Amino acid sequence: MLNRRFFIKFIIFPIAFVTMGHAPWGQWKVYRMRHMLFLSVIEDPESYPFSKTIIESLEETLPEARARPARARGFRRVYNLLSTDQMPLVVLSKNNAISLLYGSGVFSKFSPVKMQVVYNFGELLLLARPKMPDSHTWRITDAIIRSGKFMPSINNTEIPIHNGSNIRFLNLPIPEEPSEKEENKLKEPIL
Repeated sequence: MLNRRFFIKFIIFPIAFVTMGHAPWGQWKVYRMRHMLFLSVIEDPESYPFSKTIIESLEETLPEARARPARARGFRRVYNLLSTDQMPLVVLSKNNAISLLYGSGVFSKFSPVKMQVVYNFGELLLLARPKMPDSHTWRITDAIIRSGKFMPSINNTEIPIHNGSNIRFLNLPIPEEPSEKEENKLKEPIL
């Protein structure tokens, strides 16, 4: 005869434990929604320290953004995060940014990724995905300008300037926030 306690302890509990496991991906998505993450990559050694410098200036001028650095191990991970719109912002050196745009150089194994310049720091660029709302990039650009820590550099790359940043550079008022319907459309995956 089968003992009920034995059955519960050794059959039901392990099955329940395995099936109710928690995956961290849901919380990671919430974290990304609550914080403005600046992606950098270990293989581009200047990008991570510089992203931390940008974040320090944003903490003073745009604290509600809760900016944080995020560092990828390699260019493959950067490509995956950007091409799937999991990360909207990245700090890269100019050469690597151009490689990302055209799918050449360090990104030659991947297809091109559309990116736009939010702020040109000279040898390093802050880039955003084109679907990032203009009001967001306007605020980021405005905060960087108001920090007074960085001199704007002329965009001497073939990477286009994000419309929100361009509006701020022209000293025009902040664009309207996207409606909830438009924001949900922006979050839809691109197939």
